[in-house]
Amino acid sequence: MRFAYMTSAVFNQNPSKAKKEASAGPLVITEHGEASYVLVRYSDFKDHWRKSESLYDALGDPSSRFDDDFLPERAGFESRDTDF
Repeated sequence: MRFAYMTSAVFNQNPSKAKKEASAGPLVITEHGEASYVLVRYSDFKDHWRKSESLYDALGDPSSRFDDDFLPERAGFESRDTDF
């Protein structure tokens, strides 16, 4: 994913240009050379940034792609020597 950069001064002078840049991908708006804000299309925001779930909700999600039961291999102790 490509990020475009724009200073806050240019953003304030030409918000239409900022919207055009954000249509192609995330636009990072900088202040004093440091990233301050990110402008993205609402559809991209909605698709990629969801409300985080609790661990309880994630484990109980029926649509999870990790539905396989966890079946670890049984540990064997036959090959281990013990000294008493």
